[in-house]
Amino acid sequence: MENTTEYLEIYHELRTGAKAFLQHEQTKDGSIIEGLEIYGKYAEQQEHFNTISLIFMAENAATEEKPLRDTLLHAITAIIGSKYQKEQLEFLEKIIRTEKTPRGNHALDYYLRLGAYNEELRPHIIDFVVEWYTTFSSDQLNLTAFYLHETFPKTQEYFSLFLTILKYHKGYAPDKVENPMGYLEPEIKPWWKFW
Repeated sequence: MENTTEYLEIYHELRTGAKAFLQHEQTKDGSIIEGLEIYGKYAEQQEHFNTISLIFMAENAATEEKPLRDTLLHAITAIIGSKYQKEQLEFLEKIIRTEKTPRGNHALDYYLRLGAYNEELRPHIIDFVVEWYTTFSSDQLNLTAFYLHETFPKTQEYFSLFLTILKYHKGYAPDKVENPMGYLEPEIKPWWKFW
């Protein structure tokens, strides 16, 4: 784990911001500004994104204080996650590939949420899933299928990937030439045919 003092400091600030969001939701007292300031500050500090990813994973595993937890997770994803770049995804990708544990599942959960929220990251996230889904644990396959079906845009390509993952989860090995995204390859006509 990264610096424990840094982790706890960021964690307590993010919880304070989430409490401000909840307070504003109940009282409409303007406390939302405090929450936005805290999350906005961390959204601009990319050097803390790995620590924030760890906080997301730990909080996602927690079972107490559900409204506060859900608010914190949503705020991390929507406000801070919107600033992630491909480079910041590598930390999560390593955990997803190497840890077939609840921690790896929570890393994948955050990763897929980022793809659902952030259109710019979505192609990279889908490419990662296409490349690595055959190494996913059963829980990771279930989680990926859920996100593809329920939160990603309803397109033929995502639905084809969803079906490919379902088949793989049921024990059908993908064809070596199979395109899991189901792209329709453009018809290539010989150069001498103009019509």
